[in-house]
Amino acid sequence: MGRVKKQVELIDPDENWKSKDPKELAYEIATFMGGEWPTRPIRKVQLSLDGAPTDDEELFEITKLNPTLLSEMTIKTRFLFLEVYLDDIQDVYSEVMETLQPPNLVSYNPLRKFKHLTISLSYMAVSQVCQDAFDAVSFDDYPEVAPDDRPGLMCPLDIAEFTRHTAAATALTKMMVEAEGELPPAAEPRIIRVEKKFYYDDV
Repeated sequence: MGRVKKQVELIDPDENWKSKDPKELAYEIATFMGGEWPTRPIRKVQLSLDGAPTDDEELFEITKLNPTLLSEMTIKTRFLFLEVYLDDIQDVYSEVMETLQPPNLVSYNPLRKFKHLTISLSYMAVSQVCQDAFDAVSFDDYPEVAPDDRPGLMCPLDIAEFTRHTAAATALTKMMVEAEGELPPAAEPRIIRVEKKFYYDDV
């Protein structure tokens, strides 16, 4: 006797959504047919931006941000993306610091999550701080039981540098959010532009 396949109701692409604002539309789609809007965790460790640079050129120098990916987005998409990212980076920073065992050991799992988050937007400096922590330990005694899940593995993290670079990345993200997605002047010379060429072999 064959297995009975469960019918999954899909959202009709022609559904007439009421919301026109992108944020409200996202909420409407997420909660459609009884869905739930995800809630953010309470940050037990707050990241202070006191002392973080306010100059865009200095922030790019510290964070080593490669703005190429951001430059390929429309301004509206970039603004929405960065708004979410601004909360994400602070949330995951808190997750990492909540596992701190003095003087400098943190859990592998949230640190790996943090590195994925920062490297995805090309915040190269803070990503390297995370990588240095991974390079200082042996994974042999802590097998991966699931993707990015190594229970019990603690990594020696340079807490001061991690916090300094995270604050700078957060400050730069905040700057772009407050500009509603506009890239600051310091981004332009750092954008990698590749000329698109198409070659066709004669048949």
